[in-house]
Amino acid sequence: MLLNTSPNDQFLQFDDIPTVLGLANVTKPYHHLAFSAYNVFTPRDPAFKDIITEHDLNCAVSSPNALIGSRDNPDPQHHSKGAYFEIYNKTDMKQMGLLPHFTLLGFSVKPMDAPLPGTLISVKGYGQEEEEPHLEWRVDFPSGYHLPFSVKMQEHSREKWEKLHGVEIVADFGEDKLDWEFCLDDLEVQFFKAENQEAGRPGLDQIILKDNYV
Repeated sequence: MLLNTSPNDQFLQFDDIPTVLGLANVTKPYHHLAFSAYNVFTPRDPAFKDIITEHDLNCAVSSPNALIGSRDNPDPQHHSKGAYFEIYNKTDMKQMGLLPHFTLLGFSVKPMDAPLPGTLISVKGYGQEEEEPHLEWRVDFPSGYHLPFSVKMQEHSREKWEKLHGVEIVADFGEDKLDWEFCLDDLEVQFFKAENQEAGRPGLDQIILKDNYV
């Protein structure tokens, strides 16, 4: 059977996830992805008054929600992964006619608050069953309050972030590389469906993808 692929873009804004007192877990799966060490949060929820500054209300580029991420284990003496999102279930994707990987197109990101001397945010891309990232890109935020930075992965890293199984994001604060919280929104990923090019051969690879599915 001859296969080709056609892309299906997903623009994830997390605004469809209800929060309680401004916080919630990310639905699993969420558009075929599982999120670890992330929480959905609503910056303008009254529960965050006097907890975050007015300079972090812009975390939600697409209001009302964004994600807040940090390491799963912030102890610098132990190995810990950063906030992570990955393919939730490869088998389910194949049954839906999707290839079990994605391309990372972009997102908006910023460190919380105004850390001194600054925060380095690292993005790492992993293929299937890879223990070490084969793609990595970093952006340095100097001290001071920031607007969310709109990252276009291919433009800024000069590499195409394709055939990924997972993406890790780490925010390092200061020379000791301490964990620092960051916010993420408007995550744009691209999935691919397998299409049967032979006439008269219906099957899963011919499923038409809907615009909004979980």
